[in-house]
Amino acid sequence: MKKILLLTTLVLYGSITFSQDLLSMLDEQSDPPINYVEGTFKSVRLVNGYSSEVAGKNDLIFSISHRFGPVSGGAYEFYGLDESTIRLGFEYGLNDRISLGIGRSVFDKLFDGFVKIKLLRQKSGGSSFPVSITLMEGMQYKSLRWVRPELDYPETARLSYVHELFIARKFNKWFSAQLVPVIVHRNWVTEKEEQNIVGAVGIGGVFTVNKWLGINAEYYHLLPGHTADNYENSLALGVEIETGGGHVFQIHLSNSTGMTEKNFIPENKGSWLDGDVALGFNLIRVFNLDKKPNKRKRKK
Repeated sequence: MKKILLLTTLVLYGSITFSQDLLSMLDEQSDPPINYVEGTFKSVRLVNGYSSEVAGKNDLIFSISHRFGPVSGGAYEFYGLDESTIRLGFEYGLNDRISLGIGRSVFDKLFDGFVKIKLLRQKSGGSSFPVSITLMEGMQYKSLRWVRPELDYPETARLSYVHELFIARKFNKWFSAQLVPVIVHRNWVTEKEEQNIVGAVGIGGVFTVNKWLGINAEYYHLLPGHTADNYENSLALGVEIETGGGHVFQIHLSNSTGMTEKNFIPENKGSWLDGDVALGFNLIRVFNLDKKPNKRKRKK
């Protein structure tokens, strides 16, 4: 009887030990959890151009972009403050990956619309991915009256298109950057030598000083061609302040007064070296239209 009890005890002990070892092996082999990176940038706009961020599901983003004239105007133009141009814009998130936007600019009396799609998200863990990739497709309509209205211009001459791919990475809680290949297509150009299709590469980033203050920089380099030989690359520097409640205020200096890709990429004539630098700001406010009691919380 004692032998039977001893044998039973040994068998049970061996089974328990084996089960514990097997569970440990399974835990070691299971994939670690996937952590998606959130809040690469504070808002959907970096300076003149957009960031890789999209509006969240049921979020409505209202933006006011304002640009003064260049400081090279001197005291007579009150260093650019006598002049101003403005753009009003809205962006709405269909879900957490797709958003739609519209806008109206005083500059060229331009209407614009776009769709942004977050194709891939930066993540760490079991199947990590080093960057976020967002596609943007946009169209602009120039409603400014023709200089010679007696000429029979086709209505399609007012249209232009932009194709952008945002490749962004949040390196740490202090620094994020993005690389932006861009193609701008204009149906109508004023000179025979002008390029209808213009390529550029943008680069930008933000250094976060603290949870409410950041320093932004943005540069778009025109690819070689007639446009690059006759126009200036867009450069903007500024700061952004997050005041809480979904409100971001950006103030900056830029050599471009246009606020759509058609204007500040292939048609920018301002030069930093000549003092064609303008003060500007963006006011960005997020409204969550989700009426459900458990609203989605934003991660910082």
